[in-house]
Amino acid sequence: MRDVVGRAMRACCVMASVGAATAYAAAADPYADAVVSYIPGAGVSPGFDQPMTSLGEPTRFTSPTSPFGGAVTPFQSAFGADEVVTVGQGGSLTVRFDEPVLNDPANPWGIDLLVFGNAGYLDADYPNGQATTPATLFADGGVIEVSADGIDFFVISGVAADGAHPTLGYSDTTEAFPTVAGSVPSDFTRPVNPAFDASGLTIGEIVDAYNGSGGGAGVDIGSVGLSEVSYVRITNPIGSGVTPEIDGFADVSVPAPASALALLLGVAIRGRRNRAEQRHLEESR
Repeated sequence: MRDVVGRAMRACCVMASVGAATAYAAAADPYADAVVSYIPGAGVSPGFDQPMTSLGEPTRFTSPTSPFGGAVTPFQSAFGADEVVTVGQGGSLTVRFDEPVLNDPANPWGIDLLVFGNAGYLDADYPNGQATTPATLFADGGVIEVSADGIDFFVISGVAADGAHPTLGYSDTTEAFPTVAGSVPSDFTRPVNPAFDASGLTIGEIVDAYNGSGGGAGVDIGSVGLSEVSYVRITNPIGSGVTPEIDGFADVSVPAPASALALLLGVAIRGRRNRAEQRHLEESR
């Protein structure tokens, strides 16, 4: 029996290793990979017209050379010219993912894509970090559009590009305006519960509610009837009165169930045992 378990364990470990490697490869680059086009539009400040800043991981620590820099929190957003790009009125920003973002019903709350701006909450107890009631969000909107082929784009209703939920760089943050980085990076591929309301909550309560997430505006691509998308476009209509600032884009990942390996082991052992019993039955005839 020890040999059966040992072989099953080895088989499971091999299969789990292959699965883990595959999952890692699929999730190795969850961020936007290329800028397809950028039209600055009106109202863009000098230096904030660099679209490449929207690629890769969103900002965890903003403006380290500035006296006002520090770890990014829902009260202290990224503000460096090398961290965010502005989409002025009449402008647009289009990025591409090399690996398509899938409409996966297993994703938390059905959210498949996250868009990171530089929104932040008004601190009712500055500098201690407590959201007002109701929560007041400094945000600049922006329309999110998605496309599978880069030609036909579909508008995501009810979700602003530069809006809820403000970015959180570290999950062990205890201050609203920290000057040093945390030691537990948040997960930029994990969404916040869309029903979350920060009204009256302290920075600690907000961090707890994020539950490891790095924030971001959540998008369900299935809401526009698409099974996958490779292009995301942020537009800002003329006359909007705002200038969205975009920090990044992320494909939501689905964590593997903790019981997966145990289930695989059980199947392998049962299969081995059934074959052994069948062989014993045939030999006794």
